[in-house]
Amino acid sequence: MNILLFPFRILYKLYFLIYFIFTLVLFYPIFKYLLSRKERFPTAFKVIKVYAKVWLYGSGIFIRIKGKENIITNQPFLICSNHSSFIDPATLYAIFDQYFVFTGKKEIEKWPLFHIFYTSGMNILVDRHNRLGALKSFKKMMEVIDNGHPLVILPEGTIPKDAPKLGEFKAGAVSIAIQMGIPILPITQTTNWKRLQRGSLFKGNASPGVAEVIIHPLIPTTGLTRQDTKTLQGRLYDVINKPLQEKYGR
Repeated sequence: MNILLFPFRILYKLYFLIYFIFTLVLFYPIFKYLLSRKERFPTAFKVIKVYAKVWLYGSGIFIRIKGKENIITNQPFLICSNHSSFIDPATLYAIFDQYFVFTGKKEIEKWPLFHIFYTSGMNILVDRHNRLGALKSFKKMMEVIDNGHPLVILPEGTIPKDAPKLGEFKAGAVSIAIQMGIPILPITQTTNWKRLQRGSLFKGNASPGVAEVIIHPLIPTTGLTRQDTKTLQGRLYDVINKPLQEKYGR
């Protein structure tokens, strides 16, 4: 069966790539204008949300949400999701109506066109190999929270090679949540790896279908200290991982 599906996966990946580039180029002049000034960022967020839906739906990917009632809108919080596919950020933009700020690895600034979402200053790039740069990024994250906006951190930092199995969680996400005293909203994206898995043109899963997103109840951090970091990190991991274990037995 896998051999029979192989040519269809390649064709779908080619279509996905071409469609992604086409839509990004189409929207790029709008993004460039809106992202040129900070006061336009909220409007840019709304356009990115539209773009994410155009990109996903045009690729035959439709979102199914469980637990949307767990989203809060009256306070800042930390959004933490597993990272199993390149479409993960798009599904998050499609789901949330409230303006949020994304964090991403510094390597994104070298990506053609796509880098504008981070180099414009709307979202935050994190250089984990530069202590001073990481400190500056951390301060920007705290400013976002102080301004009352949610912050998105994918605690694995990158897409694991054996996704949907979770990679190791970095401690930065829970450290920020504890220091700022904000709750964490855990999210599990269970099927994105099937829609577009990490790999070359000839490797990995790829197909249209459902992107299932599970939004878990908030994890409070009130009263926690730095000494609780590992415990909270383990709890976050277990919550996000549970649906993956139930679905795939890993």
